Amino acid sequence: MERFLVDQMLLRLGRWLRLLGMDVANPENASDSELLQRAIREKRTLVTRDKRLADACRRRQAECILIKASRLDEQLREMAQMGVPLELRPQRCTLCNCILQKVHLAEKATWKCEGCGKLYWEGSHWIDMEKMLEKIRSSKD
Repeated sequence: MERFLVDQMLLRLGRWLRLLGMDVANPENASDSELLQRAIREKRTLVTRDKRLADACRRRQAECILIKASRLDEQLREMAQMGVPLELRPQRCTLCNCILQKVHLAEKATWKCEGCGKLYWEGSHWIDMEKMLEKIRSSKD
């Protein structure tokens, strides 16, 4: 499983990556230098829209993905081009990144975060997310 660190500009993308089963850390108002040090220390790929930060990453020979798009669907497409599968795999909490455990509360698939207790389930929003991912997967570059 890929481990990422998203910068402040890509928090929404980070939440989506968590829904795709990725381990994604948040910056918590860290400076560029702190982000880079954390990415190296935790062996995470830094995901940023900041060209200077991406250049600094490369100079330190750290893994980095420079996202060019501002729209979420285009950002997800860029991540897919980097090898991230666009399939909903709820394994991480979108809020705190802790592990989700499957629970039996209803007839629909339901998960609970081990850290913050947030519940996730396959409701109508799930269908909308699946449609968006399918549209991205089927679109031509």
